[in-house]
Amino acid sequence: MSSLRQIAAILKKDIISELRTKEMLTSMFLFVMLTMVIFNYAFGADRNNLTPFGGGMLWITFLFTAILGLNRSFVHEKDEGCLEGLLLAPVDRPVIYLGKMTGNLIFLSVIEIVTLPIFTVFFISHNYFPQIGWFIIALILSNLGISATGTLLATISINTKTRDMMLPILFLPIIIPLLIGAVVSTGQIMAGTKNFESVYSSLKFLGVYDIIFLLISYGLYDFVLGE
Repeated sequence: MSSLRQIAAILKKDIISELRTKEMLTSMFLFVMLTMVIFNYAFGADRNNLTPFGGGMLWITFLFTAILGLNRSFVHEKDEGCLEGLLLAPVDRPVIYLGKMTGNLIFLSVIEIVTLPIFTVFFISHNYFPQIGWFIIALILSNLGISATGTLLATISINTKTRDMMLPILFLPIIIPLLIGAVVSTGQIMAGTKNFESVYSSLKFLGVYDIIFLLISYGLYDFVLGE
C-alpha cells in the first residue's frame, strides 16, 4: 500500500470514529462558543470598539480550542489500544504522523468555519470580505502550523502521567511565534488595513514556520512514537 493510501486510511479511521461519537467536535464547538460569550460580557461596555483586538481574541479562542482537540485526538488512541494497533500495522511511523496531523487540521478547520461568522458578528465592525482571500490564506497557514506542532507534542504528552497538563506546557511556548504572525495578519485584515506589507511579512513567516516544524516533526516522529 502506498504512503498516500496509508495516510488516507488513518484519516478515514479518525473521521469515522469522530462522526460516531462527535465528542471532540462537540467539546471544541462548545468551548469556542463559551469563550465568545465570556469575551462578549467581559468587554461588553466597549464591544463596538473591539475590531483592533479581533486578531488576538480570535487566536486566543482557537488556540486553546486546538489544545482541547489535540488532547482528545490521542486519548481514545491510547486508552482503547488503537495506538498499539497502528504501531503493529505495516505502516511507517512518519506516515502515522501525517495521517493524524491531517485529521487534526480538518477538525480544527471545521470548527473555525462554523464559528468564525459568529465571531465576526459579535466583535468585528469592519467588513473585511473584500480581503477574505488573504484572510483564508492566513487561517490555513496558522492551522497547519498548529496541527503540525500540536500533533507531535500531543504524541509526547499522551505517554506521560500528566498528559492533560503536559500538552499546554510543551505547546504554548513553541507556538508563540506562530501566534504572533497569526494575530498580526488576521487582525490587520479584519481591521481593514491599507498597508499590506506587514500582512505579507506575517504570511511569509507563517509559511517558513510551517515548513520548519513539519520537517522537524516528520523527522522526529519515529523516535517520539518509539519512546
